[in-house]
Amino acid sequence: MSYWNYPFFPEACPDARLDDPTTYDTMVHIVGTSFGIALTVKAVADKYGWTHIVVLSDDDTSSSCWITMRPFDEVFGNEENYTFTWLRLGSQPADVQLDDVLQQIRSRTRGLFTVFIARRYIDCAN
Repeated sequence: MSYWNYPFFPEACPDARLDDPTTYDTMVHIVGTSFGIALTVKAVADKYGWTHIVVLSDDDTSSSCWITMRPFDEVFGNEENYTFTWLRLGSQPADVQLDDVLQQIRSRTRGLFTVFIARRYIDCAN
């Protein structure tokens, strides 16, 4: 798009390499990179004193859900101020697996908000 000097509005920019304005000089970011989103969540967690972080994705490493969650592992995974859990579901989880994941979320967090997020993910995945 740079060659023709046309703006490019991608729906998502998950890879931090896309932040380089020299290489991608006509790209207009509508949504930040996945790494930037993870850093934003970290800033919110720091502000509110959240220390138990649980994220949920599928287990397909080529899916947008997995790609979006990978930076959370980079941001929170080795940080000693947090306990971080990345739960991954198969592409067609059985009810037993969904119940197990919800129990894991409840045991690692304070409850309703994260259960809502998990339930939303499950609804969207089906």
